[in-house]
Amino acid sequence: MIGKLFSLMCFKMFALSWLFKKSAFCVCAISLSFGIHSNVYAKPDLQALGPNIAEQGSSYYQFQVKNFQSADQQRHYKVWVGIPKHINKNKILPAVYMLDGNSAMARLDESLLKKLSEQDSPVLVAIGYQTQLPFESASRSVDYTPADESGKVAADPRNPERMAGGSAQFRRVLFEKIMPWVNTQVKLDKQRTALWGHSYGGLFVLDTLLNSQSTDNKFSHYFSASPSLTWADSRLLKAVEKAPPEQLKHKKLWVMEGDIIQSTTRPISPNADRDMIQNNRQLVLDLASKGVDAKLMLYPHLSHGQVFQASLMDVLQNRLF
Repeated sequence: MIGKLFSLMCFKMFALSWLFKKSAFCVCAISLSFGIHSNVYAKPDLQALGPNIAEQGSSYYQFQVKNFQSADQQRHYKVWVGIPKHINKNKILPAVYMLDGNSAMARLDESLLKKLSEQDSPVLVAIGYQTQLPFESASRSVDYTPADESGKVAADPRNPERMAGGSAQFRRVLFEKIMPWVNTQVKLDKQRTALWGHSYGGLFVLDTLLNSQSTDNKFSHYFSASPSLTWADSRLLKAVEKAPPEQLKHKKLWVMEGDIIQSTTRPISPNADRDMIQNNRQLVLDLASKGVDAKLMLYPHLSHGQVFQASLMDVLQNRLF
C-alpha cells in the first residue's frame, strides 16, 4: 500500500506543471528543513482588501457575482464565477470551486488569468462572504467544520467565542443553491470539477469527501490544503476511521501541507499541530485503504499560512486534475 501511495519521491518545484491531468502517482516534496521552526500559525492578515480582478475587469475572464445566505440567515455569502472569454459557449469546461473566496479572488491577477486562458481555461468559482476582509473568521468557523454526534452547531472547541459545526448546512447551500446557479452560467465537465480549501476550508473539503456517495459526482477531485486535523480532538480523523469504504471508492484526493513545524519555544496557537506531517500521512494511508485515490504533497520551507497561496496556484496552473 505504501508503495502504491508513494511511488515517486521528488522535490517540489514549479516544474510540477509537467504533471499530466490524470497523473496516477503521489508527489511528495521532501524538504531539507524538517528542523526549521517558525510561528507558523500566526493570525492571518485581516486588513480590508482593495478591488479584485472581477471589479478591475479582465481581458481574459468575464466574472458574474451573486449573493446567497445561510438557511438561518446568519451568514451572507458572495460568490464569483469567472468564465473564460475566448471559449465557445457550448464547450464543457473544467472548474475549480475555491473556499475563502475573498482571499482567493485577491490572489487572481491578469497575468495568471492570461496563463489559464492559454491552458485549460478552467471556470473559477470563488465562494466568499459579503465583506471587504480576506477572511470572515466567525462565519467560516461555522461553515467549514463538522458537527459532533449531536449534529448541532455549538461553540468552537478551539475558539469558544465562535460557533462551529455547520458544515452540513453550508454544504446544502453549496449543493442546492450555489452550484445550480453556476450551472446556469456555464457548462461544466463533471469529470474535472474540483473543490479546494485551506485550514478550516481543508477540513470542509475532507468532510465533503467523507459525506459523498460513491455515485455522487458533485466533485471529481478534492484538494485539502493544510487541513486542521487536530481540531476538536481530531474529530475529522475519527470520522475517517468510521467511514464505510463503499462510500469512498474511486474518489480522488490531494492533501497539501507545508513542512515548517510549530516552535516549541513560542506560545502555542490553538491551531498548532506539531504532528501535522505524520497526521497527514496517516490520513492519506487510511483513506487509501478505503479505496480513495489519495496523494500527499509536501511543500518545503512553507508554513501553514503560506500553503494557501502555493496550493491554490498549483491547483489552478499545474493540471493536478
